[in-house]
Amino acid sequence: MFRTPRDSDSRIWLVGLPCRSDDSRTVWLYYVVREAPDSAEALCAAVRRARSASERDARGQGLVEPDRAEVRRIRHHILGDFALEAC
Repeated sequence: MFRTPRDSDSRIWLVGLPCRSDDSRTVWLYYVVREAPDSAEALCAAVRRARSASERDARGQGLVEPDRAEVRRIRHHILGDFALEAC
């Protein structure tokens, strides 16, 4: 696909974290992370958010499983479309 400098400068990540619900089902939590320079930092930022008191209260204290996380880079191309790239 056609790329521009704007595309290559974007540092937006989509991080999926599995979490166990109260009835032991796996529920995926997704976080958009803008402040991270790479996928490892994006994962750390998402885990920090997921472990915050307000997030834990909202989902009933379920624990996230960062070892099974999925991280994708969100690309916004000059023509307006978005793409998720594997990391």
